[in-house]
Amino acid sequence: MPGGGTGTHKRAPRSEIRGWAPSSVRRQRNFLYSVQVGELTGHGYALTLTMRDTPPSAAALGQVIKAAMKRFERAGVIRLHWVIEWQARGTPHLHMAVYTADPLRMRGWELVNHWLAVAEPYGASWGAQDVKPIESAGGWLKYLAKHAARSVKHYQRQGMPPGWEKTGRLWGHRGDWSTVEPMKFDIDRAGWFRLRRMIRAWRLADARLEKDPAQRARRIVSARRMLSHRTPEVSQVRGTSEWVPEDVYLRFLGLLADQGHRVVQVA
Repeated sequence: MPGGGTGTHKRAPRSEIRGWAPSSVRRQRNFLYSVQVGELTGHGYALTLTMRDTPPSAAALGQVIKAAMKRFERAGVIRLHWVIEWQARGTPHLHMAVYTADPLRMRGWELVNHWLAVAEPYGASWGAQDVKPIESAGGWLKYLAKHAARSVKHYQRQGMPPGWEKTGRLWGHRGDWSTVEPMKFDIDRAGWFRLRRMIRAWRLADARLEKDPAQRARRIVSARRMLSHRTPEVSQVRGTSEWVPEDVYLRFLGLLADQGHRVVQVA
């Protein structure tokens, strides 16, 4: 549900954080892009943590988050990424990718209990929380696709709760994340169109390996339509928006270079 217009964010002094800014969105996206997926050891869980009532200030929310993270660490969490976004009514909620060294007996719902213990003053309830296992690299990439793609204009990143003077930090990470500087390549126009078709073919083949029948059908339809748009001019320049493993992507680029396309790595 993308937001429209130019957004409502107003620049604040560097010492204050008043909502999402293009620079904070960019920093979070760059971090998520840089994560070495193959080195995400342990057992992962994607959490959505909510509360019914809006805390009176960013400091009050920060105390809740700090207390929750301390509890998570005592529960065996070895790394986590967190991001704050706003519900339509202005109340904050958290998305987290959490990894533990050992599997949790309640498949991650133990962490919800810790959240309820610290967020109960703001009406946090069991039924309003959500936990899903992050199974293999695919689960991380689903989380990544959701939270790296949203811009500052998305409605969940617009403004801040009424009465707040600042928001404080809106995302962060803790623990042993293995990261690498993303690579950038310049490709000629014909090579780019060829690369798009290669990625679509790879995505379709990957979708057909999905074990769940309903999920497999949805992924196949999505893969087939990934370059389509009702406006031909848009379809011609549509990006791939697909997370391809690094080794596969580099093989694609190598094949393009062998075929005579210009493929140059840039700083």
